[in-house]
Amino acid sequence: MSGLNDSLKWELKKNSLFRELDDATFDNLLRAAKPKIYKSRALIFHEGDPGGSLLMVLSGQIKITSLAANGKECVLAFMGPGDVIGELTVLDGGARSASAQAIEPSRVLELTRSAFMNVLENNPSTALKIIEILCKRLRSTSEMVEDAALLAAAPRLARTLLRLARSNGVQTDDGVIIDLPLSQSTLGAHAGLLRESVNRQLRAWEAENTVARRDDRIIILREEILSDISEGSA
Repeated sequence: MSGLNDSLKWELKKNSLFRELDDATFDNLLRAAKPKIYKSRALIFHEGDPGGSLLMVLSGQIKITSLAANGKECVLAFMGPGDVIGELTVLDGGARSASAQAIEPSRVLELTRSAFMNVLENNPSTALKIIEILCKRLRSTSEMVEDAALLAAAPRLARTLLRLARSNGVQTDDGVIIDLPLSQSTLGAHAGLLRESVNRQLRAWEAENTVARRDDRIIILREEILSDISEGSA
């Protein structure tokens, strides 16, 4: 096997989705795989595009978006190293249900539907993990819809920041840095808020030393305050 395939195999082995595959299955999967590199802001695929492949993120960050009926962008999720994208289309062969765009330089491994389906048919543990991923994404989407319907701006933004801290947070001496390049527009599109509302709320929390901003990163300085706000207790 080439040095490139050895490197890709090592990266895949770290992922729980592929960890239990034997060497022969890995080799067959990699023969049908294509490593790809995307610059920051590059569109990977568009909602409605033909599907038929699964993408595993090797490095970087990718945002998953969809257009609402009014034409506004909704940021559904952020995908980082180890995450997979396109599990729906690889299972049913349908069109892409959302768009994917790199928000920083990113490397992905594209796995063909036929090769991946062969893995699922012969490895029940991998099929179960795909079901777990789908269930987790469905729960996350349900939480976002519920928040948008029931919460005011402040608790909605607080819950969004706390979710991002759990998935992309890095603990530092100052607090928890959300390790994503987040513009106010992107954060608003993820929380279901206007950019102006996000700007106003972040400024208020900065004045209270609850959060801070460093370049394009947000730092949560007082997580307990955001938790209270997210529950409507502050």
